[in-house]
Amino acid sequence: MFFKKFTGIFICLALALSFSITVAKGANILFISAMDEATGPGDEALRVFIEGLGHTVIMFDDDETEADTEVAAAEADLVFISESVSSSKIREEITEIETPMVITESWGWDEMGLITGGGEDAPDVATTNIEIVEPGHPLAAGLSGTASVLTDIASSRGPARFGGHGAAGSAATVIATAKLSDGLTWDIIFVYEKGAQLPVPPADGSPQVAADMRICLGFDEQSYLVWNENAYLFLEAAINYALGLKPQPKAGIPKPYNGEVDVAQEALLSWKKGAYAVTHNVYFGKTVEDVNAADPTNPLDVLVGENQTINAYDPYGLLDFGGTYYWRVDEVNDLDPNSPWRGDLWSFTVINYFIVDDFEGYTDYTPNDIFSSWSDGFGTDENGALVGYDNPDFDAGEHFLETMEVKSGTQSLPYFYNNIPPATYSEATLAFSEPQDWTKEGVKELSLWFKGNPPYTGSFLEAPVGTYTMTGSGTDIWGKADEFHFAFKEFAGAGTIIAKVESIDPVNANKDTKAGVMIRDSLEPGSTNTALLCTLDPEKGLRFQNRSVLNDTTAREDADMDPNAIPPYWLKLQRTSGGLIRAYRSPDGIKWTQFGLKQISMEEPMYIGLAVTSHDAGMTSKAVFSNVSFHDTNVDILQWTDQDIGMLSNEPESMYVILDGSAKIYYDDPNATLINDWTEWTIPLQNFADRGIDLTSVNSIGIGIGDKDNPQQDGGSGTMYFDDIRLYLPRSVETKEIVVENFSFELPGTEKIKGWNGEGVAGTPAVDIPGWSSDAVVVDSGVETGYTPTDGDWTAFLMSGDPSVWQSTDYTIAEGDIFELKVDARITWAATNLQMILYYDDSGARIPAVTSEVTLTDDMQEYALSLSAADVPESVGKNIGIELSNSSSGDSWIGLDNIRLVVSKE
Repeated sequence: MFFKKFTGIFICLALALSFSITVAKGANILFISAMDEATGPGDEALRVFIEGLGHTVIMFDDDETEADTEVAAAEADLVFISESVSSSKIREEITEIETPMVITESWGWDEMGLITGGGEDAPDVATTNIEIVEPGHPLAAGLSGTASVLTDIASSRGPARFGGHGAAGSAATVIATAKLSDGLTWDIIFVYEKGAQLPVPPADGSPQVAADMRICLGFDEQSYLVWNENAYLFLEAAINYALGLKPQPKAGIPKPYNGEVDVAQEALLSWKKGAYAVTHNVYFGKTVEDVNAADPTNPLDVLVGENQTINAYDPYGLLDFGGTYYWRVDEVNDLDPNSPWRGDLWSFTVINYFIVDDFEGYTDYTPNDIFSSWSDGFGTDENGALVGYDNPDFDAGEHFLETMEVKSGTQSLPYFYNNIPPATYSEATLAFSEPQDWTKEGVKELSLWFKGNPPYTGSFLEAPVGTYTMTGSGTDIWGKADEFHFAFKEFAGAGTIIAKVESIDPVNANKDTKAGVMIRDSLEPGSTNTALLCTLDPEKGLRFQNRSVLNDTTAREDADMDPNAIPPYWLKLQRTSGGLIRAYRSPDGIKWTQFGLKQISMEEPMYIGLAVTSHDAGMTSKAVFSNVSFHDTNVDILQWTDQDIGMLSNEPESMYVILDGSAKIYYDDPNATLINDWTEWTIPLQNFADRGIDLTSVNSIGIGIGDKDNPQQDGGSGTMYFDDIRLYLPRSVETKEIVVENFSFELPGTEKIKGWNGEGVAGTPAVDIPGWSSDAVVVDSGVETGYTPTDGDWTAFLMSGDPSVWQSTDYTIAEGDIFELKVDARITWAATNLQMILYYDDSGARIPAVTSEVTLTDDMQEYALSLSAADVPESVGKNIGIELSNSSSGDSWIGLDNIRLVVSKE
């Protein structure tokens, strides 16, 4: 059966919000987040909600510099700090900033001086409830007594948690508390007014008073995905209180939210009622002009609810598949002379696809586990596919499905392929419980998203004989898991390796690049091991390091680090059959200095060999070894094996989709498994029909890796991820070219001109360049010939430090518009950077909608910039424009030509 996707995180929320304060619009809220895949869905839910309150949300990464964080916080009307952030990254950066802040992690903010110390090991919730201890306060959101704030005691991120690592100071007003799994009661919601005394001095040394209002909303990020309507009431109340906002009479927070796509066909419309509303007039339809113009005297067949008392509307029946709808709610109170309060025009688009499998409904238990639905090659020789993780550690938060590498939602399918004989292909199949109609609602395309891994980055080559050149990437050989390239031999019993590290080529002058000798228990990244590694840093010298416990930290032997112990240098590592480790260093291979003894337990067989890590996952380093020997070690002297350790790498293979076990379609790229970004693969369903499939009765879908049509070929192995297998309506995009006046600078076409507005510069003629303007007289920018134009004979030239050149078009931005700006550009003298801007014209003010800075070369090349009106809804109804500038430093010039702007619809 098809699964229908119900989007709109808060469909049922608006009814509960109907009695709360509605905020005025317009605040700029800085949302500080970890900005990572794991915590992204929770932060996205909060962002959507805050924007639904009418505010502008600026997402900000907690990895930004202290200076940038302070500037951004000072410029915002309110700072919202998600609990997804690492408190250590911003704890000392914005404490003293005089901007109100809402913080969703009460215990993590002792660094700001907001709490005293407390329990450290019991943040998990005991119930989904908190206790309101100050019910009359605005931060109580109108609630009192016991208030449930979660729909479940755990989310897909793990056990839900509240603040519980500290207590508010005496100057704080505590609004709510909770008893947690440690049996103690902790402060959960509290506030310090501006100037209030803090319980402890802030870690950054700033005064022990609140620089501005500090509201602690102690809901951990692991709870975000199971917040109920009360939790959102508290968030709204915190934002309102911090901003000092008053109730407003208009309807707000539409569900589906304005501009939402993928709305269910059975959607229920709801909103938060205005502060004074008694009844509601609801307008709903597919014609924007009618919904915008209708009123009770002229209903235009879109007044679907007049003077209704509930703040929700059920359209009844299924909405049109893929259709766009418009709606408006006017709030009514006959006793108020200002009534009715006309509502904003909202829109949403109904889902235009059916879900074949989005991997969201699977659990770790039968019959809902992945293995009960998808079959793979388990137990067969010729089929090398395996889906789902083998033996996950549930207590550690692991699952059968992937929860980090996901395209959307919280889960994706991990798929392991192995086409090494006896396997000749890999294939996993989902058999439907009953035949599916793949022509329903006019769907025409099959879509699935996939992600592979890059090829192996390391290499190992003996040339000339006795000299070994290795390359390797990886973050480090250190911590609890290693990333490096390893050339090794298996051995049992006692083992010794001697090698001379001839040279190491660092990457980006990274002196932490390492190369040396190693003995390890397994090829897993967290394996126990001992290693003696050269660096290029005289202060670190050699590193005799050991991981004695599986998946535990790595320790370094404290020994005299000879500052001359850098390549070329000799290393020796020995392991007795009883596990005793001896390490030696030597400048000449004759006189050896021994390190302290170590004892490390390993199981046979073990691995002994050469190791290289670049200390930069995005770069590859090279090391050269010579004089490699294995005294009294039971190894094959001639046979080496090498592989990347701790880095997911794929071997190249083709990929196909197969329906009903017979009709195969191969992906265009025969090395699809090496594509390392989430990529959508769209297949016209007609391609399967042409291969004999009855699209009205499809029984199964399979995903294959390898060339099943040539099963004799030897293949490779690796890991893939799959997500969001869907059937879509046709999604062909029609583009329209927007007129850009004098797009290739051919006018006036007379002589070299400096300036844009006819002002003339340095003796050049005062001639206007049609279509283009600048805000001030330039020093040395204009049009000329001779710099490899891609259209006509003329190009523009822009000097660094000169004002930008811009042009407003006659095109009015509409909902659903997607713009693409293309510019041909090059360096003409010493420049490096071109800044491209698409702006909208707001009563003569140019408001940047999207900005990009690109790095140029000496050759004229095309550069592009895209804008979706959905991302900047305030631009709708305004004209779009183009702005270009040379953002390089010093005296430098760039050349421009062939400016093109097109628009398409989502």
